[in-house]
This record gives sequence, C-alpha cells and structure tokens, in this order.
Amino acid sequence: MAKGYVRKRGNNKWQLEVDLGSYIDPKTGKRKRNKKYKTITAKGQRDAERQLIQFVAEVTGEGYFEPEKMSFVSFVQKEWEPKCAKKRLAPTTYEQYMNCVNNRILPAFQYLRLDQIKPKHILDFLHNLEEEGMRLDVTKDEEGKIVKKEGKLSSSSIFYHYRVLNNIFNFAQELQLIKENPCKEIDKPKVEYEEVDIYTSEEVARLLECLESETHVPHWEIVFKLAIYTGMRRSELCGLEFKHFDYKNNAVHIKQALTYTKDTGYNIHEIKKGNRTARQRTVYLPQKLMEDIKKLEHQRKVERFALGEKNLWMEGKYNFILARENGHPYHPRTVQRWWERFIKRHNLKYINVHALRHTSATLLIMDNVNPKTVSARLGHSSTAVTTGTYGHAVDEADRLATEKLQKIIDQQAAENQ
Repeated sequence: MAKGYVRKRGNNKWQLEVDLGSYIDPKTGKRKRNKKYKTITAKGQRDAERQLIQFVAEVTGEGYFEPEKMSFVSFVQKEWEPKCAKKRLAPTTYEQYMNCVNNRILPAFQYLRLDQIKPKHILDFLHNLEEEGMRLDVTKDEEGKIVKKEGKLSSSSIFYHYRVLNNIFNFAQELQLIKENPCKEIDKPKVEYEEVDIYTSEEVARLLECLESETHVPHWEIVFKLAIYTGMRRSELCGLEFKHFDYKNNAVHIKQALTYTKDTGYNIHEIKKGNRTARQRTVYLPQKLMEDIKKLEHQRKVERFALGEKNLWMEGKYNFILARENGHPYHPRTVQRWWERFIKRHNLKYINVHALRHTSATLLIMDNVNPKTVSARLGHSSTAVTTGTYGHAVDEADRLATEKLQKIIDQQAAENQ
C-alpha cells in the first residue's frame, strides 16, 4: 500500500512524497524504492495533507502510468488481466491464457520492465519453448505414479504462447504505454497442422441413419445433426436454446455459447470468436430437422410445466436443447463422452466432435459452394480464414472443377465431329 509524507520547505512551499514500494532494477538486479515527489504551494499543514491525498490517488489510481518504471509483471497483473483478458476473452479462453501466463510467460519476463522487452526477448522465449523438457502435463507410469510427460511442446502450443504475448503487447500499445508491439517485429511461429480426419458423404449418410435409430434420446440426435448441417462449434451447440429457432423460415439464429470453467462454473455469453458480424449468424436447416426440433420443444414444455418453475435450473431462465429435464445444461465434456459411446455402439469410424465442423465445411467446399457462403455459415472472421483452414478441400474442389470442365469440352468436341 502506498505511503505519503509531507515536508515543509518554507515560503508556503511543501514537498509531497509517495512511497510506492520497491522494484527490481533490471540493469543492476538490485532492489530499489519507487518514490514519487511533488512540490506544492499550500496555506498550511492541513491544506498540504489534503493535496497529498489527491497526489496519492493520482499516482496510484487507474489513470496513472509510468512506462519507464512499470514492470512487465505489474502490467500483466494490474492492467491486462482485469481490464482486457477478463472482459474481452471467453471464460475458457481466459482460463487457457492465464495458464500460459502464470506457468511460462511471467517467470520468463519477471525481471524486465514493460518497455524493455524487445523482439529478441520474444524470440529467445519462443526458442526456449522448443527445447526438450518444456512440457508441464503429467501422466502415470507403469507403477501408477504420476510423472511428467517427456518430449517437446507441439508447434501449436508454442504458437498459442505467441498469441497470448501478442494480445498482452497489443493492449499495452492500445494504452500508449509502448510505441511498438515487439511481437509484430518477428515472424509468427509456424504451426505444423496434422491432417484432420473427417467423414466422407457416404459416412455422413451412415452417421445420420445411426442417429435416427437413437429414438430414446432425441436431443442428442438433433444436436449432432445440427453439428453436421451447420458446422457449429461445441460451445455454440451447448448454448443453443429453442427460442433461437425460426420455424417459419427453417432457420437457426446462432447468438450465444455455453462454456464451463472450474472458477466460474457455467457461463452463457455472446460468441467471442470471429469478428462482430460473424459472432451472430443465421443458418438455414432442412424441413425434417426443423419438425424434429419443434417436437422436442413441445416435449420440453410438458416436462418443464410438470416440474414447476421453482424446480427448474435458474428458475427456467434458459431453455437449452442440450439439458436435463429440469433445464440444467450438460457439461460441454459430456458431449464428447456421449459421442464416443455412440461411435462404439454403432461401430463407426472415430473422429472427434470438432471434426464434424470440419466435415461440414469440407463437404460444402468439395461441392463447389462459394467459400464466402461457407465462411458465413461457420462464423469465420473472413473468407481468408476459411480458405486457409480448408486449403486442401479448396485444392481438391479446383481439381474436380477442372475435370468437369474437361468433360464439358470433350463432349462438345465429340458433338462437333
């Protein structure tokens, strides 16, 4: 806590001193006191003390910054985390960002001031992450003991740390605490993407048959059909309510997501991925699927009426598709667990739940649907994100288009002979 002092200097002049504690000088490694001084004119002791209170508020309040003395750790903990990360990131993303920050980023930059961090420091940090032994996750050995996993961090994990650092320095630049973001001066770490396994159109047809056989759990059948037809993210599927369906126009309005963290529990929030126009989107659905959704909604109304509003989760404020009879939402992990059991029951090829989104996008692109349309359905921030993510499908669609064009030309040539 800051301490203030008043000293009389004569001729109605007073010196104000505020002790802000100590800090580590990055040049010498020695601890120093961080003090602020101000000379004022005051009528007397009481007037000087009144001005001291204002000076303390000035140098410790939210509006005060001194970049040349602000440590990186102080900025992250007092400025970036409460004012940027907590407010702008989805709860699960915030949790992941803070794991990176607390486990690796703060320890690596703890002795540097915010303005001292240069591109070389960022490069050295990322290079260090590539070394053996940097993994922090654990597993069990043959004797059942918990041991640290061996090996290197994946390229995607290294890129994620770069992304977190970039977010931190972007905010510092936004507050005009630094002139340039040091992350912008280096090449982004390359990510070696593994080819995602998806379903073919024949496998999707088989999947839909198996889902329709699960008549005792219509909500699961509907949710996974929605995953195929719309390419919705898992958090978007979990956050979907019956009020989001437009039965007249056979459409679903994707407006919110449901996530879960240990600290905050269930979180229902606006979609934070993509740009503002992509966060809320409308996707059209087959008539048969809409009819099934309407039947499920009627069934839920009967169940909720029987229980009574007071017995419903949050007194019936939400009416999720993926919920128990009392309206309590399923944990997002339950989606993956049900999917795994379903795959085993029907002896289907295994892909994870998120790969259904990739399946939806790839099948559309392969059928020469405009990438702009696919991008809008998926909620991507731009068409470039879509073509970058599904470049393999775009290339294959182009190859098939060439083959079709050749057939048209050959057919016309044959007719002219």
